[in-house]
This record gives sequence, C-alpha cells and structure tokens, in this order.
Amino acid sequence: MQAREPKDIVVDGVHRLSPTGISILIVGAGIGGLMSALESWRLGHEVRVVEKTDSTDTLGDTIGMVPSGFATMGCYPTMRAVFEREAIDAVRSVWTAQGTQIKHLGAAPWNIPGVQHAAQGVFVPLLVARPKLMSMLTRQCERLGITIEYSKEAIQYYEEDNVAFVVLKTKLGEVTEAADVIVAADGVGTRSHGCVSGDSVRAVSSGYCVYRGVIPDTALQQVETSTKARFLSLDQPDFRVYLEFVPITSGPAGDRTLIIISPPKCYAAILLDRHEISYAITYKEDRSVPRESWNASASADVVIDKLSGWDSGLVELLRNIPAGSCTDWTLRFRDPQPIWTSKAGRVVQLGDSAHAFLPTSGNGASQACEDALSLARCLRQGGKGHEGVATRVHTKLRFERVSLIQKLGFQNRHAVTRINLEQATPNEASSWFDMPEWIWRHNPAEYALEKFAGAEKSVLLDAPFENTNLPPGYKYEAWTMASETGDSFHSNDQARADEQIRRA
Repeated sequence: MQAREPKDIVVDGVHRLSPTGISILIVGAGIGGLMSALESWRLGHEVRVVEKTDSTDTLGDTIGMVPSGFATMGCYPTMRAVFEREAIDAVRSVWTAQGTQIKHLGAAPWNIPGVQHAAQGVFVPLLVARPKLMSMLTRQCERLGITIEYSKEAIQYYEEDNVAFVVLKTKLGEVTEAADVIVAADGVGTRSHGCVSGDSVRAVSSGYCVYRGVIPDTALQQVETSTKARFLSLDQPDFRVYLEFVPITSGPAGDRTLIIISPPKCYAAILLDRHEISYAITYKEDRSVPRESWNASASADVVIDKLSGWDSGLVELLRNIPAGSCTDWTLRFRDPQPIWTSKAGRVVQLGDSAHAFLPTSGNGASQACEDALSLARCLRQGGKGHEGVATRVHTKLRFERVSLIQKLGFQNRHAVTRINLEQATPNEASSWFDMPEWIWRHNPAEYALEKFAGAEKSVLLDAPFENTNLPPGYKYEAWTMASETGDSFHSNDQARADEQIRRA
C-alpha cells in the first residue's frame, strides 16, 4: 500500500502546512523568538524554544507597533482576538515641557479609515504593553504544543556542514543541543557572534540614557483631582512627546516662534491612559558605566530631578513611580551588520542579535517579528537540505531594509538632540515621529515568497538582485555611525536622500 502524504492540519484555528522535516531550535523566548516559533510551526517546521530565564519575561513597559511585523496575525484567530482586545488605541501629540500642546498628530497613519496596510483586516495599535504581548505569544505557543524550555542559557554556538549546535548552561550543568537550524534570538549579548561575524558588535554611546516604566492607576490615588482631570480623564489614550522649547521673537511684527532647545537636557514620551501611565524620559548621560538591561532601576526622586521647570501636573504624576519599577537604560548605537549567519548558514541571528534597535525607536519589536515571518518562509521555500542557503537568502532580503530603518531611527534622534536652532520649528518636530508608508505597508512573508528565487540566484551565482522593500526608487548605500555624524551627514545630497527615506 502506498504511504499517505502528510497533510495540512488545523490546531486552535491555525492552519499548519505540511511538514518540511526541518528542525529549528530557537534560543531566546522574547518577542522575536516566540514569533519565530509560531511562524516556523505554522509553515511546517519542527520547532523548540530554549530560554535562559526561569519563566516568561514580563518585564518592560509599552512598545511601539508596526503592521509589517504582524502581517500574519490573522492566521492565529485566538491570539488575534486577544491582540485587538489589548490594543492601546492612542492618538499622538507634541507638547512643550511646560504643558502647551504644539501639534495634534491623530491616530497611527495605518489606522486611518480606508488606508491599506500589511496586516489588512487586523487592527494594529500604535502601542501595546510588552508584558501583555509576551503573554499572548507564550499562550499561543502553548496552545499549539510548542515546547519552551526555561533555565537554559546559550554559551556557545557552532556548526558542521549539515547541522548546528548550541552549548546550553542549565541548573544541572552544560548540555549540547543540535538542529538543522539554530536561531539566535537572545539579544545584544548573544554568544552567536563567535560563529557569525567573529566578534561582538561595538556599541557607541549616544550621550543619552532613558528612564522607562509604568505607573498603574492604583499608585495615583493621592494625585490632586484637578491633575487627574487634566491627564487621566481623556476620551482616548494620548501618546505625548514633550520637548523643551524656548520662545523666540522675530520679524517686524514681533511674531513669536517656538524653537527647540538644542541639545535638550531631557525630552519625554508619555502615554496617558485611564488605567496607567507609561513613560520614556530621555536625558543626557551622566555616568561612565553603560546599562542595557530591564533590571537596572532608578527612583522617582532621581527622575523628577531631571524635570526642573516642567509642567507641574506631569511632574506630580511622575512622583508616584513605584519603587523598583523604573528602568534606567543607556542608549547606545551599533553599526549595521550585513552578516547574520554562520559560514554554512546553520546558525542565524534574529532581532536584536542581528540588528539592535534603541529601546526608544518604536521599531525593534516589529523588525524582530518581520525577521520571524521572513525566515520561516525562506526555510520552507528552500526546503530540507538547503537550510544554509535559505538563511542567507533571508539575510539578503532583510538586511538593507533593517539597516535603513535603523538609520531613520538614528537620524530622528540625532535631529531631536542636535537640530540647528535657527531651522527647527514645531512642524519639523512633529515630522520626526512620523512612520513612512514604505515601513508599515510591507508584508515580509509575501515578500520572501515573491523574491526568494531571485535572491537565491544572487546568493548562489552572484546574480544581480535589487530589494524593493525600501522607499520607492531608493538605492541602498552602506552607512556607519561615523559616516552619519561626519561631514556627509550635513551635505545637501545626503539631506535629500534622507528626506526620501522619511517621506516615501
């Protein structure tokens, strides 16, 4: 009797494609790692996840969302319902530090009625609470039977021609695990650089740090009624960017124009909701030892000390930061790294392991999820026995796009902290917080399916290939932090190219 071919199945409403026979071990149960697990399972791969912490990491506050990273959310009906229910449907606005609204920006551009975006049919919020997103991804993995093994820390990665290995430190000692592909989704401190690029990526100080955290409504009971009425009685959550401005009188009529203080001592992104306040307060660095951890904390008094002369109502709210809840994070830049895979392609980096974003970028989680969608699809297109080629195709499809988005984030921060006083206006200030369409209209899963064959020829035969997941008509050029802060950053030609990135 002829053996029956494996068929697609449905679990928890999720349609799983026929098995590929490809085994994948994902190191790191963060947002990118868990999305990679879900997409790998959905596309028929055998997948496991290991994580160094003892349980699901629910640290963090509010993170930005972009539809491109969640283009396949509609494939997970149970998770989609939770995702949309937990969405923070916020509007955006720009304010002076003293409490005057400069510009109302409205809803996220992809949520304007009639606008098409990558996750069509799914409501993608501007923001979501990181702990809630982590929880819904973890629960979806559990419903699909995906194993997440905790208390296993990757300390070494290596490969042979047809298999990848990772050495894990556990409570019982060291163990070595193997898989067709090992995905290093374990963040900026990953040990995978040893077999990928040969060394860790050098970090460059931005000169700034950020206080981040959440103040629940239960911690605001003693706040004055008038302050609550101003900040906590909103019809819709409000995501506010507070900038330090000074009034300048100019012109024969004595017109007054608001000009940004440059460089600012401090600026803030505040999400005001009836149930909680999320904050990210960026300030000039005043320490020599950098911190890139959700566990480094600061007290409310230390935070308030940075806000001299700011809106007294906002300061009153921030005085109620719960002890031990405020993360103090050093903002450090890293040059884009074009190599994400080991020599044979059996180890591949994903998310911050491959391309670290600043926590203030609003794009790190979404780009990690874009990686997840692209990698799973490329591995299915490549098929069993061709995993090493598929991971390199994935890198070719992803690197230029991610690098350009990193550059955009760097430029926006650079503009806020170093803008020419004579040129900055409130309208320009608002443009720094826009998200161009070429970012949020892109579907990385469909793109991988469409472009795989051409990119594969480029990888194997060095055939010409051009990515189209960039701004229309834009030709990618390599860049570094040094090139962005040197003379080229201020040239007219460079300025025109950078405007194309922001406005496309």
